[in-house]
Amino acid sequence: MKILKLAILAPVLLAACAKTPSSIAPVAVSSDEYAGKSCAALTTEYTSTIAKLEAAENKQKQAVAADAAGVFLVLIPPSALIGDSEADVALYKGEKIAIERALSNQGCTS
Repeated sequence: MKILKLAILAPVLLAACAKTPSSIAPVAVSSDEYAGKSCAALTTEYTSTIAKLEAAENKQKQAVAADAAGVFLVLIPPSALIGDSEADVALYKGEKIAIERALSNQGCTS
């Protein structure tokens, strides 16, 4: 009976775990937001977005590790209670793509 309960609970607990940064899809962000900016301004924006993305990905990786330990120790993923950085990672990935598109549309070179 305990095995049956664990078999039922395992998928629920794993579904509540934080996703790895690489498995998070980007949010759709329009490159129109960046239209009209100079190549220098776009490059600065791109650098800032990359830094924010890296910080959010590192925070998300910590949430993944904490979830693995939490599920192992107490069968509860901490991110289910305190949240993670999935939304931030998705947003910054989307912004990165939009800025890259704007850089390309304006013929900017790195």
